[in-house]
Amino acid sequence: MPIKADRIAVTVAFSGGKDSTAAALLLREQGFEVRALTMRLGLPAEEEKLARIEKLARVLDIPWQVLDVRAAFKRKVLDYFADAYRSGRTPNPCVLCNRHIKFGLLLGEMKKSDPAARFASGHYAAKIFRDGRWFLCEPADRRKSQIYFLAMIEPAALEKIVFPIAALTIGQVRAKVAGLPLANLKESQDVCFLQDEPLALYLSRHIPESFTDGEFIDVAGKKIGRHHGVSHFTVGQRRGTRHASDRRLYVVGRDMAANTVTLGDERDLLSCSLTVADPVFWRPLQAGEKLSVKIRYQLHGHEAEIVESTATHIRAVLKNPVRAVTPGQFGVFYDGDVIVAAGEIAIEK
Repeated sequence: MPIKADRIAVTVAFSGGKDSTAAALLLREQGFEVRALTMRLGLPAEEEKLARIEKLARVLDIPWQVLDVRAAFKRKVLDYFADAYRSGRTPNPCVLCNRHIKFGLLLGEMKKSDPAARFASGHYAAKIFRDGRWFLCEPADRRKSQIYFLAMIEPAALEKIVFPIAALTIGQVRAKVAGLPLANLKESQDVCFLQDEPLALYLSRHIPESFTDGEFIDVAGKKIGRHHGVSHFTVGQRRGTRHASDRRLYVVGRDMAANTVTLGDERDLLSCSLTVADPVFWRPLQAGEKLSVKIRYQLHGHEAEIVESTATHIRAVLKNPVRAVTPGQFGVFYDGDVIVAAGEIAIEK
C-alpha cells in the first residue's frame, strides 16, 4: 500500500541480495529517508559477507549498521530447529526467524531508536487494511509469494511494516538491481544456516543421537527391518529408505523416543483433519467457517472447515484427504488472498 514519504525514515532489513536492495532503491526513489540494518547471526564466513554488504551500502549511499542477534538467533531458531527434530517434528525455521528475529528484534530496535519510523523488507508480500485491521495478502507476483513465511509475525506489527516490492515481478526486481555489486547473487535460501550443507550432515553434528540404528515398523507396529537413524527420513518420503518390499512403501511416521520409522502405503499418508497449536490470529475464526489452508510453502491451499478455534489451537476438517500433513510445519489459513490465522501443525492424538 503506497504511503506518503514526507522524509519519513524507513529502516530496511538489508541482506545485500536482490530483493532487499531493490526495496531500498524503491524507497529512496519515493523520497524516504532510507537506512539499512543487517543481522549478525554468527554463521561461518559472515564477516566477509558483512564487508560486501557494507560496500554495497556505500555504493547506494545509504546509512548502514549491524545488529548483533547471535544469542537470540541461536535460542529462537537454531535450538528450536534441533529440538524439533529431537521430538520427531519437521521444522520450518524461517517462519520462526521472521517472527522472533526479523520482525521481532530488528523491528523492536528500530522502534526504540525512532518510534515514528517504518520498517521495510524485501519480501514478496503485500498488506491490506480491512475491518479495522491490517492483514497480509498476496503480492503481484504470486509465484514468488512469501506471505506463508510471515504468517506467524505479530499482527499489530504490520502497521509499521512496508513491502516495497509488493507490486513488482521477479524480473522487474532483477532489472532494478542489475549492475550493482550485490553481496549475495544467489536466490534466498530456505534455511540460511545450512549454507549448502546437507541436512543429514548438519543434524548428525547437532543431534547425533538421532542417527543410531533402529527399527522400521509397519502401521500395525510390527518390525519389518532396520534403519540407520530417524533423522535420515521425512514424512512422505519413498525413495532412499533402502527397505526392500514387494510394494511401494512411504515414511508415514517417526518416533524419536522409540527410535522407530513407520512405513506404510500411500493411503496411510492421507489426513482428513489437522490441528495447529499456539496459533496467531489475524482475525477471530468461527466454527463452521470455510477457509483454505496451506500445510507447506509452495503447495496450493486445501479446502477446510473450522471445527474448533481457541487460544491454544485450531482444528479443521479437510474437504478432501490431504497427503503428508507433517507435524512441525505450519498450517496457514487463508480467506481468499488474505491470511487470517496460522499455527504449528501438531501431532494428532
